[in-house]
Amino acid sequence: MKFYIVLGFPIALAACGAVTEPQAPTRLAAAATPEATHSHASSPSLLTGYAARAIKGPASWRELNERQSPDHKGAHE
Repeated sequence: MKFYIVLGFPIALAACGAVTEPQAPTRLAAAATPEATHSHASSPSLLTGYAARAIKGPASWRELNERQSPDHKGAHE
């Protein structure tokens, strides 16, 4: 019974709303009219900037941080 109340309430509210006419086709967006032409967006190459790297095991995280950080050598010593 609760299921019907949940569905019936929005339907009853929608039935009480004002009915409006759809807009004229001349006011629609250009993409909605079949006579309009459109250009396709160019997609970038998926592999741009790809560099192959060899697979290797886990390394020292401290060495990795030192290589990626700006010149902070000796700061932790």
